[in-house]
Amino acid sequence: MNDTIVIERIRNGDVDAFAQLVRKYHKNLLAFIYRFVRDPHLTEDIGQEVFLDAYKSLAHFDPEAGTPFSAWLFICARNRCISELRKRGRTESAPLEEYHGCTAAGDNAEALLIRREGRRALADSLEQLPEPFRTTMFRSLQGASLNEIANQSGIGLATVKSRLFRARERLKLLMKESAGGVCHER
Repeated sequence: MNDTIVIERIRNGDVDAFAQLVRKYHKNLLAFIYRFVRDPHLTEDIGQEVFLDAYKSLAHFDPEAGTPFSAWLFICARNRCISELRKRGRTESAPLEEYHGCTAAGDNAEALLIRREGRRALADSLEQLPEPFRTTMFRSLQGASLNEIANQSGIGLATVKSRLFRARERLKLLMKESAGGVCHER
């Protein structure tokens, strides 16, 4: 069912309809929160708070404004995570999942080793990217479009483009450093 229809049902007094939104977004929202806080107990707490805040704030959500409910919900989650991390004296961070590439049939041990070292260098370089470039690059690598990144992050499209450009430039330098100062280009 369309989020707008569910939201309208909730506004008309059907409090049970909110469970549909929770079921729909719960798993992805908790995964998103965990990327920030890296603590499963804190992730659950923040997730509950975000859904409670979303329920209380639905009267202020305007589907006609152009922001989808999912983006609005994830922006609320991001803001709650940042506030919680600041309160705890930590900074915002989104971890990178370990990168696994596919190996071509017939690769010899040397080719596999070189590819594995390249993946390790890339993962290490991505881990060293400062925020907010790291999160933006991570979302891009996950296949999110520029518009999706902008909506999820609550920033403008030009800012996303700028962050991606700066992240790529920084990655080039980090990869060069990890390769001993020699840039291996194909």
